[in-house]
Amino acid sequence: MFETKPKDNSKLFLKLLLRKSFLGLGLVEKGVALDLFSGAGAIAGRLYRDFRELHLVEKDEKKLARLDLEFSQCPNARIWNMDNLEFIKKNLGTLPGLSLVDFDAYGSPNKQIQAFFASRAVKNPLLIFATDGFFISRLRGRTFSPELYLAGQDRENATGYDPVLSRNFELLIRSFWDELSKRHNFRISLFKILWKKGGQVAYYGTVIEPK
Repeated sequence: MFETKPKDNSKLFLKLLLRKSFLGLGLVEKGVALDLFSGAGAIAGRLYRDFRELHLVEKDEKKLARLDLEFSQCPNARIWNMDNLEFIKKNLGTLPGLSLVDFDAYGSPNKQIQAFFASRAVKNPLLIFATDGFFISRLRGRTFSPELYLAGQDRENATGYDPVLSRNFELLIRSFWDELSKRHNFRISLFKILWKKGGQVAYYGTVIEPK
């Protein structure tokens, strides 16, 4: 006999809760929103439709079909079928008035975040959301990468559970953003983290401004 488990919607609920709380503060204009990990549009379809422009980046063909359907009646939305790092390199500069960027990654979004700031200076208030599941990815066999967090050189075979990393994952994320702000000359005016899976996955939002 087969059992079916109820779908866990708590992670989407937390992601939406975080984003709604920031958007409700009115700290940035609803100009141009960029979703670099669009998936099937579950977040952008609920929260970003009222931006003047909405750019959705997704390379997975199966998710792309659902994304096309979700935004078929949204004239301010443009879908980019490409890798997000390629988009950052080739197309990020074509988006003036950018006020929101979403990095809702499966593992760590830090490679994309570093590429973003290497390609674009902060010239106006910017609202950023991200999902960082790197700690749980490590448990599943991915090697820990300090370079992803601007925290030193990478090491080989650093996988599995690490109690030090477990206790300091939030500090690692916050230190990463502190270092980014120093390197790219912006200040962090607001930073909030919500946690999923007992502290193994971080959902966070931040508002940054030019110095």
